[in-house]
Amino acid sequence: MTRLAQPSARPQSFFGPALIIFISANIANLANLAFNMLFARLMSPAEFADLTLLMSIKLGLLSIFSALQFGISEITAKSNSADARSLSARLTKQSLWISIPLCIGLIMAAELIGHILNFENIPALICLFLAIPFFLPMIIYRGFAQGQIHLPKMVGSFQAEWIIRLFGCWLMWTAGFGLIGITCALILSIIAGLFFTIDKADVRALSVKGRANKSIVKITLPYAAIFLAQVLALDGDIFIAKAAFSNEVAGGAAGLLLIQRIFFFAFLSFATILQPFIISQAKSERHAFKSLLKLLGLMCLITLSTLIVISFQPELFVSAFLGENYAHLAALVLPAAIIGAAMVGVQLIIVAMLARGLKWTPFIMIALALLYHMGVVILMTVDPALEYGALLKLKLSVFGFGLLAVVGYLLNRITRSSS
Repeated sequence: MTRLAQPSARPQSFFGPALIIFISANIANLANLAFNMLFARLMSPAEFADLTLLMSIKLGLLSIFSALQFGISEITAKSNSADARSLSARLTKQSLWISIPLCIGLIMAAELIGHILNFENIPALICLFLAIPFFLPMIIYRGFAQGQIHLPKMVGSFQAEWIIRLFGCWLMWTAGFGLIGITCALILSIIAGLFFTIDKADVRALSVKGRANKSIVKITLPYAAIFLAQVLALDGDIFIAKAAFSNEVAGGAAGLLLIQRIFFFAFLSFATILQPFIISQAKSERHAFKSLLKLLGLMCLITLSTLIVISFQPELFVSAFLGENYAHLAALVLPAAIIGAAMVGVQLIIVAMLARGLKWTPFIMIALALLYHMGVVILMTVDPALEYGALLKLKLSVFGFGLLAVVGYLLNRITRSSS
């Protein structure tokens, strides 16, 4: 890889292009919320659990691949566009050596995966796995656009993906194509997201010969740890529920997972602009972390306001977001919401610290996810008749403690850098 050039000029505040990208990402998040609200009403709880499992597999793969997005974003934020574009092109060609064997292997194992996860619609799984070769190119070029804080590419990619996902899946379901039809619409949304992140210069760069420097692996691995932990901690619940509980309980777990995702993904968009912004603040750790604290303060204000509403009207919240079939979940909505907010708070702080060069911090997220799953195994071994609500309380305890720990560490870093 060509030697990194001096950092190019970056926006020095969250206003301007960065703010527009953030708003665009949250429009996409609202559309994702609308998607789940719509299908929670169109489907039975058991069908919604199957859809949630399918979406969790897709999001799980994309989340782990997102490590590459943040790695490329970090390189792009530190280098000139020509170097980063050349790297993106070479990585895209090399990604086929990973994605095609992975695609074939998962298709061959689809029936076994379906049996383990209590998921009977194997053709839908196979359709999803066929899309894997498109996942990595989209992630790579989103990382390139993210590092540049490139307004047209990021906005176009976010908006095209959600429009096709929401309306395409609705059309496929109402036309009677079932989960296979929904999966095909999801694949089209991924292709649309890729299409809008590539311009003519990116296409021309694909003809350049050569291989990417292995240093990208070193940069990407810490982000991979973060997103792997995210999948384990956030999406792991639906896998546990489908494998260990009845279809009715799994449907309830899918509803509660949606509540966690509402809070988690509403604020995770901060990470998309936070990472290149913090990298650009090369000379001032204190200034960069104070910007993070402002974001966390805004998160807390929004979260507390919402939690107050939920605490007084949990039935109304469940009815609005999930429908009457999930009224029995009212008592668990508040802890689910707190979990989502705590998890994204931990992840944002870890992404910010990683952007400042603290390469060990992702292991905090891994440790919290493993601690939670170890607790799940212990609780279910001790009490085989355990209710799902007990697992939710365990998750709340683990990530509540984790948030307090990383906020304390962040405040300590700010105090030390200012002294």
